[in-house]
Amino acid sequence: MAKSKPNLNVAVEDIPERPAPIVAQRSTRPRRDRAEATGPTVLVGANLEPRYARNLALLHAETGKSKKELLQKALDMLFTSAGGMNLKL
Repeated sequence: MAKSKPNLNVAVEDIPERPAPIVAQRSTRPRRDRAEATGPTVLVGANLEPRYARNLALLHAETGKSKKELLQKALDMLFTSAGGMNLKL
């Protein structure tokens, strides 16, 4: 005949009841509201070397401007220097 398994309920019954420990609540960052688009938008993207993402992240951290704002400014500067008056900004 096989040995009977130990009854673990006895061990649980002997544990004194204590209130649950107080856990410090993590402060949650408020969600950044996305800027309302004034019109239709499109995705402009490219597969670039990792240094571009790293440098963009550094500029974002240093200036506090969103990556979208930084990219828009960079593209506007490119369009102005390369296209001149023929491009709409």
